[in-house]
Amino acid sequence: MGKKIELLAPAGSMANLKATVSKGADAVYLGMKMFSARDFATNFNKEYLTEAVKICKSNNVKVYLAMNTLVKNIELNDFLKQLSFAYSKGIDSVIIQETSFIDAIQKNYSGLKIHISTQTGVMNSNQAKLLSKADRITLARELTKEEIIGIRKNFQKELEIFCHGALCVSISGSCLFSSLLGGRSGNRGKCAQPCRKLYNNQYYLSTKELCLIRQIPEIIESGINTIKIEGRMRTPYYVATATEVYRKAIDSFYEGNFNVSDNMLNKLQKAFSREFTLGFFGKSTDMLNRAKASGETKPYTKEFYEVKTEDIKIERKNIKADFPRIEAKRSESKQLLVRVYNKKDAFEACSNGADVIYFDLFDDDFYNLKEELACKLFAATPRIMLDSDVNEIVKKINENKPDGILAGNLGILNLSLNLPIHLDYNLNCFNDVDLENFSKMGATPIISPELSIEELKQFRNKNLIAMVHGKIRLMTLRHNLKEGWIKDEIGLPFKIENIKNGSQILNGKELGLFSKSSELASSGINKFFIDTEKEVGKIVRFYKNILNGKMANDSRIKRKYILAWSYRGVA
Repeated sequence: MGKKIELLAPAGSMANLKATVSKGADAVYLGMKMFSARDFATNFNKEYLTEAVKICKSNNVKVYLAMNTLVKNIELNDFLKQLSFAYSKGIDSVIIQETSFIDAIQKNYSGLKIHISTQTGVMNSNQAKLLSKADRITLARELTKEEIIGIRKNFQKELEIFCHGALCVSISGSCLFSSLLGGRSGNRGKCAQPCRKLYNNQYYLSTKELCLIRQIPEIIESGINTIKIEGRMRTPYYVATATEVYRKAIDSFYEGNFNVSDNMLNKLQKAFSREFTLGFFGKSTDMLNRAKASGETKPYTKEFYEVKTEDIKIERKNIKADFPRIEAKRSESKQLLVRVYNKKDAFEACSNGADVIYFDLFDDDFYNLKEELACKLFAATPRIMLDSDVNEIVKKINENKPDGILAGNLGILNLSLNLPIHLDYNLNCFNDVDLENFSKMGATPIISPELSIEELKQFRNKNLIAMVHGKIRLMTLRHNLKEGWIKDEIGLPFKIENIKNGSQILNGKELGLFSKSSELASSGINKFFIDTEKEVGKIVRFYKNILNGKMANDSRIKRKYILAWSYRGVA
């Protein structure tokens, strides 16, 4: 049958680490004080990480360090310093969201495995193949069993999926909700969980807990290498219970008598539950729990977790590593790139100064618009791109013959389209290393809007696209929510729209930098992105004047818009 599936458990603190090691985990994942996607867990300082590795090595358990947040330019050196320390202490792998760091990690840290975080949102084979230099990919939680099997057939490295714990309603890495409302970025480990709040007097976006304990035979037979328990913010009792129950279930499968008893399920529910669901793996239609957002932990007897600790010698040096030097580069040209949603707005944007129009690849008007429009027309492709979508997307591109692509999913880069490719901002270009990596792949990214104007000005390479105006897509979801408006507890409105393969949630007000965008232009950033259905001609004309160095009066129009992250950025 091959190598036994690995059980990977969370360790948000030393107590949790001892709990899960004592109950039979094959590996644990944990974070240090920086770059952890669970910043509010206790996490590990240098002293405790040293002790954690010693405990795990003494018990034949692997240690995976989660450094899976987005990294700002000013933090690049700190990232490598922390990784160098952890490497010297003997960690087995590092979990990253920043896939552009793969080459530097492989060059500097011999023998260290690289695991791609679920924060990267890998959901198709083409996207996975782009990351084949990594040793493992944790797949997006929005995939069905059949879709996972499809990726398994096309990808040779290790694959990991979540089997138990909390679910994000948004595709991981594509959520800006927390950072817009409170400056606490989920992509930086500081999520304030807006999905667990009330909307329209119910917990409209709150999900149930994933539980795939009965699906272990299907998971193993699908070829998955690792199953992962979520829960670095949970109690020692929770991680101990989940690890113990899944350990028993896995072992029973390999012993030829797979069994999940009612008692085992009851123990999982007592440890923590918002009610269980099979999630997308089981094509569940009941993933949302709108009646409640908080979990229930029933009373339990306090346990003590005994682990052995031996004097383990790790023969690794604390390496002084650097990222490759990024050459300073100005923007190649001034460009106004405008996303529109109908033919009328496309012509209006073009006639008022747009250089490139982004238009939905699947819109019935695309082909005729391409024939009639005076400026370049790029095809906007879906953010949620599954293996089953690829042939349809390629066919549409061949039929419509766009001048370029606005890619919503990185899998587009592996289709050999021989077209200019721009990357949507959900793909999280966050620093100069990311920008350099995407440039080498032949793509120009729209930089993450979570960065402030000052942080954008700090990029050495200014040949990037900056969002200056328009719709703020707070969440991208595979859930098919009903279109309309929802309001939070204080009355802030948010719009739900249907998209291909799911839904998206938009902020009630659009971004509008207006005259403040002149700071970007004066710093050498001369590619502006607009995404709007409101007063298209007027808006395009305003930003065209800014790019051309003209003074513009925004006093009458800016009140309807927000500055979002442009001055404060995100924590």
